Amino acid sequence: MGVTALHSWLDKLPPRLRPRGIRYQAASAKQTATLRGKRIFILPTKQGMVFFTVLLLMLLGAINYSNSMAFVLTFWLGSVTLVSMLYTYRNLVNLDIKLSGAEPCFAGGHAAFHLILTNHQLRQRFDIDARNATGINAVASIARQDHTQITLAVPASQRGRSQLGRITLSSCYPLGLFRAWAYVDVEAETLVYPHPSDHSPLPPQGQGSGERKQTHEEGSDDFHGFRAYHPGDSPRHINWKALAREHGLVTKQFQRHQSPELWFDWHDTRGADIETRLSQLCRWLLDADNQQQRYGLRLPGEVLPPAQGKNQLEQCLARLALFGEST
Repeated sequence: MGVTALHSWLDKLPPRLRPRGIRYQAASAKQTATLRGKRIFILPTKQGMVFFTVLLLMLLGAINYSNSMAFVLTFWLGSVTLVSMLYTYRNLVNLDIKLSGAEPCFAGGHAAFHLILTNHQLRQRFDIDARNATGINAVASIARQDHTQITLAVPASQRGRSQLGRITLSSCYPLGLFRAWAYVDVEAETLVYPHPSDHSPLPPQGQGSGERKQTHEEGSDDFHGFRAYHPGDSPRHINWKALAREHGLVTKQFQRHQSPELWFDWHDTRGADIETRLSQLCRWLLDADNQQQRYGLRLPGEVLPPAQGKNQLEQCLARLALFGEST
């Protein structure tokens, strides 16, 4: 209860009023945060408070009955408690944290943020708990002079930008009598795409000319016919059987069929609000990508030319995620 109250009290304080030496550290993909002594807090846990109460009763009993064995047991347990507090603190101090990457998601899912915890010390770290503001946590142990990756997920209820923000690194190792913790402000951001609508056929009006394009290229897969030999034609495409029959030099023609270019236009969508129309565009983009089609995107004030592949899909989805955002 005391730890929770202190957390809340420290968070509400403006930076200029926080105690000297207490500053929340920042970590990013380019900046590593190191947990230093003055930025690590430590308080007894609930179990620790119960243990200290029992220890106090044992001390009062030893004094009342003048029992030397009770004194020995009480002071021994008290020494173990102090050593436990030191080990709890040492489990966090000089631990490095850095952003490894972030993954976008669709609205209604969870944006994943990857963090690297690095232990430069010659001792192992146990049960390091990393927790974000929403209460989602990840627990990791780190071998000596080693590192490990943890992933924190942030609920993404609506499209736009998602940030990880402040996280809390804590430890109750080894006995759970004390809890040490430190705050780190992680500068991490990823995109939340619109939630795709239910499956629906691609709009026929989005197909541009709607005609299948044909190009005649060497190395294409489909045989198209013969034509007269032209100087420079590849010997592999010459019909040698026709030459053997004295039909002259003829060259095989091949054609490559290209899929029609699809255009997904904002004005082709139907919906009562912006989010519904963006969800429809998102569904069309995903379906076109699954079918390996070339497609372009037209939004009010912005046009993305036709292309295909992972990069094209990511660019289109990013436009939808940031649609309407003021620049």
